[in-house]
Amino acid sequence: MKYNKSFAALVAAGMVRGSLAQTWCGKNFMANQSVVPPGGQFVLPTQSVEPLLSFRCAPVFRPYLQEDAKSAAFVVDTPIVYDWIAGAEPILLPSTSGSSSSSTGLGSLSVTISVGSVKTTANVPLNATNFQIPVDISKLQAQKTKYNVSCSATYTAPSSSKSQPAYNQKFKTSASLLYLPDTNASVTKTDLRTGALWVRPANGKGGAFAPFVPQGFYINFDQYLAKNLTMIDQLKADGFLHPIPPYDNLTIFQEVVNKTVSAGMYIVYDMRSNYQNLTAVTQQVKTYASIPNLLNWETAHEPDGNSDPQSAAQSTYDLIYQLDGYHPISIVLNCEDYNFSPYVKGADIVIQDAYPIGINATYSPVWHTVCTPDFGHCGCDNCQGTLSDVKTRVQTYKERLNILGFDRTKSVWTTPQAFGSGAYWNTTPTGQQWAAMGFTSFSHGALGSKSYQYPTTTGNVTTIEGTATNLTVLITQFIQPFIVDPNATYASYDYLGVDAGLWHNGTAYLLLVANLVNAEVYVPWKEVGLGSITNATTQLQRVFSVSQNTNATGLNFRPGGIGIYTATPP
Repeated sequence: MKYNKSFAALVAAGMVRGSLAQTWCGKNFMANQSVVPPGGQFVLPTQSVEPLLSFRCAPVFRPYLQEDAKSAAFVVDTPIVYDWIAGAEPILLPSTSGSSSSSTGLGSLSVTISVGSVKTTANVPLNATNFQIPVDISKLQAQKTKYNVSCSATYTAPSSSKSQPAYNQKFKTSASLLYLPDTNASVTKTDLRTGALWVRPANGKGGAFAPFVPQGFYINFDQYLAKNLTMIDQLKADGFLHPIPPYDNLTIFQEVVNKTVSAGMYIVYDMRSNYQNLTAVTQQVKTYASIPNLLNWETAHEPDGNSDPQSAAQSTYDLIYQLDGYHPISIVLNCEDYNFSPYVKGADIVIQDAYPIGINATYSPVWHTVCTPDFGHCGCDNCQGTLSDVKTRVQTYKERLNILGFDRTKSVWTTPQAFGSGAYWNTTPTGQQWAAMGFTSFSHGALGSKSYQYPTTTGNVTTIEGTATNLTVLITQFIQPFIVDPNATYASYDYLGVDAGLWHNGTAYLLLVANLVNAEVYVPWKEVGLGSITNATTQLQRVFSVSQNTNATGLNFRPGGIGIYTATPP
């Protein structure tokens, strides 16, 4: 549930929603309602004693254009797992293979990718991740309809004895290829190796595709943009633009589009008001698919909280791909654990919007009832009321997508909280808290960030807007190159409540750190993966930090401390 600067308006909207749906995240929340377990919980996979192969393949980019045909490729994953996740099958490994953490001695698979008349075969190591196979698709016809792709693999385990015959094991999986005609209109590709978006310049003047990690704000169209287009100038320094519908004045909405194109800003087209009306969706897609700065479509907004039909987002998703296909589709999920699986089928981008700052996690000041896993609405579903709620939500969504077999085809974004001081929230996050929500999201796999909402707290660098103006540039310059690099390795760390993400591109390291606890913490370098640092003065470069500094042996954090560092150990 959102807050639009008016406590009374929010409570009234909540009462209307409550009187209609009677539940939030499947739970009763009003004083006159009884406790009814919500159901809809995500089912975790059972474990396996024996090793399993999670064989997966996907095109490197979605979509491919005709101009990409000769350079197209597929990415294949062959990890050995011990959970019955989607597509996992038993695999008989050599008795001397040892731990699944190493591919040494495991051999390889002969993988064949078939799409239309095109067939390509290559050897792929067992227990490999992000293995790329070139596939020339120029013989295929570029079309709006997706191609069905068959991926098969044959594994011959290395024999421990010459007299023992080799045993072939066969595996299959499927994928889809979107191969579209070239166009001069806007196109947003997704790099399925990383989940990152690739775009042309937003000014509509053409140019090469380049990776892009979106950072920006939601902003109410009718309340703000339609009355003051100069707000776009203020937002330009903070990233891209996501107008919140309804877009009642279409003349002014077109002016917003024109002004953002001139400013070189991408824009998200939001259909939350009518995404279930497929006639309206058709009209909107046909009208706005060709604007030069369209980043993506957004359809369902908190459908899990509203308990929208579980199939609605997917129906809209399928229709948009029939009409367009050149832009990905996002949805926003509000609930911690309520029918995640069916809702995410209608999205390429799954956005979390846990707003934990300033809530009472156990008692609702709006409904005057307790909040438990089975009852109540405290503004942040099943949250603890700390920065760690954001970390947990992003990580949980990533893990669920992997379990469902969507780890390559769907990515996670985050919505840092940029509001408060009313309704469920008794305070607004500081600039430092806002940045920490973004940092911990990136450290756990988020590939985009758009804060709810603008205008937010203004002033110096201690406020959200003051922080955003400076931080957006640093994220683009220092964080983006690492998290969009398909060859970069990555690891996350948690030490006494300090959350860290570490990337290595083969030459340098990127370290993102955020102290998510209200305590002073000292973190030795080895606890965040940088045990090889012997001289912090020469091997570590500070990019940005607040309430945090380094010394020769580690990092010192005050409560809420954050930092961005690059490192080049020997």
